Amino acid sequence: MDIRGSVPIGDSGLAQRLRREIEGEVLFDAFSRGRYSTDASIYQIEPIGVVVPRTVQDVVAAIQIAREAGAPVLPRGAGTSQCGQTVGRALVVDVSKHFNKVVDLDASARRVTVEPGIVLDHLNAHLKAHGLFFPVDVSPSSRATLGGMTGNNSCGARSIRYAPSATTASAISVPAAGASTR
Repeated sequence: MDIRGSVPIGDSGLAQRLRREIEGEVLFDAFSRGRYSTDASIYQIEPIGVVVPRTVQDVVAAIQIAREAGAPVLPRGAGTSQCGQTVGRALVVDVSKHFNKVVDLDASARRVTVEPGIVLDHLNAHLKAHGLFFPVDVSPSSRATLGGMTGNNSCGARSIRYAPSATTASAISVPAAGASTR
């Protein structure tokens, strides 16, 4: 047993179970773990493995399987964090590939529902046609995802006027182990 945790990096049993039970990608090879061991910060921590879910059911199953295995879970968007929040010895769940859409827009109420992997610039391009914008203006806006920005409570130059990311969200729905969403 490794002193840093009971689930070893690249655990083949965990990878096999994930491959059996989810539709998305399961990346436990050294190259993939290496790609996900860094973000825009100076930190480098190799993850146990990576899941790129295709469905919400994949996310729920991955969290449940990780919980049963005793593996921590680390949600990830684009990896633009400059403080290391997107790296860690955990099962990384990358939502940027398949969870990147605007789900609903009510322009009159100035409310938009998005998936966590949508990139800030893509959201603002969608909102511009309605005279709206998401006010948090982080420097990597062409890559930063709303899920990551909210999780990190990203700010930007306009945060004094409009507030940081987490306070601009009126509700967040999160899949959890043993449940559909909360």
